Amino acid sequence: MLIKCPECGHQVSDQAKTCPSCGIEIYGKITNCPDCGEVIFKEQSECPNCHCSINGASFASHATRAEKAQTALNQLEAAPKEPQREPAPRRPRKHRGVVTAFIVAFVIALIVVFLGIYFMKNQEQQNELRAYRNAINSSEVLVLQNFLDMYKDAPLAHRDSIMSSLQALKKIDSDWADATVNNSKVGYERFRKKHPQSVYDVEATIKIDSLDWAKARGENTSESYNAYLNEHPEGAYYDEARAQFEQLEAQKITAADRQMVARLFTAYFNALAQHDADALTATLSPVMTSFLHRANATKDDVLQYMNRIHEADITKIEFTPNNDWEVEKKNLGEGQFSYSVAFSVAQHIERTEEGRETSAVYKVKAQVSPDNRISELNMKRSVQ
Repeated sequence: MLIKCPECGHQVSDQAKTCPSCGIEIYGKITNCPDCGEVIFKEQSECPNCHCSINGASFASHATRAEKAQTALNQLEAAPKEPQREPAPRRPRKHRGVVTAFIVAFVIALIVVFLGIYFMKNQEQQNELRAYRNAINSSEVLVLQNFLDMYKDAPLAHRDSIMSSLQALKKIDSDWADATVNNSKVGYERFRKKHPQSVYDVEATIKIDSLDWAKARGENTSESYNAYLNEHPEGAYYDEARAQFEQLEAQKITAADRQMVARLFTAYFNALAQHDADALTATLSPVMTSFLHRANATKDDVLQYMNRIHEADITKIEFTPNNDWEVEKKNLGEGQFSYSVAFSVAQHIERTEEGRETSAVYKVKAQVSPDNRISELNMKRSVQ
């Protein structure tokens, strides 16, 4: 049954080991005052309610009072009895029903309060357990710290586990800060190896991707772009790297390119030496952007130059390229390429007049159009 705790006055079961409010022992430690019936501790020497002394003397005094009461009752019965009167009609004792209702309501209220406290405690425990599971599975420092701040009375095992995880996350944050300050591929790779699957793993991957792309762009070679493509098949710059790689690969001078350039300029100088107009114009674009520093030159301008170099005393002219070809290839798109060419050519002249120049070396810079025609040609005589 529920009793009032003699220590703090809160409701407690008389079978409870301790009072849930103040913690004092209950079971086996209480009794009822023989005088007023109040619940008191057995070791108390006096009832705090009626101040009755709780010892042998008090019980004897209580017995004496009982005997006196019995003697008085006997004397009352021996006295002459007065004529009995008709008892007055009893009034209904409504206050007894009110008291009973009050007691029932009070007991119900106590039960409701007790159940409310029980369910509240149970709900708090459930809330703490959910918060713990959420925090222990989180990788956010703030989430773990909030658990420690909100649940200071959580089970020690829970708090220790959260503290351990919090320290580990703080270590990850510290190492990440060091990696970002260093901002090197080696630093980011070391961080990823030390903390796999951390919250910074994706960001570290992005950083490495950006650094490798910057390196490839800086070198700007097909080899550097190919290295990026091999290392970052899902990189943010993969498509751009592929386009740059293909463009540079297309610009690489092949053996076929060199053969085409050599044949073209050999044919040009042979035709020039042999005074062959048809063979000469077959090597030229209809309009040349520059010929011997004359802009927008036509084939007629080239033919006039050929006629001019074949002076009356010249019996033979030979031009011999020195095979020191420097060729650059430019991708114009859709499989079209132009070429920038630099080389030297030796000129040999046979004359009828003695004492005149018979040899010279020229530095040639030229452009070749996508249809493999000479679109620009300028020469400068080398000083011997």
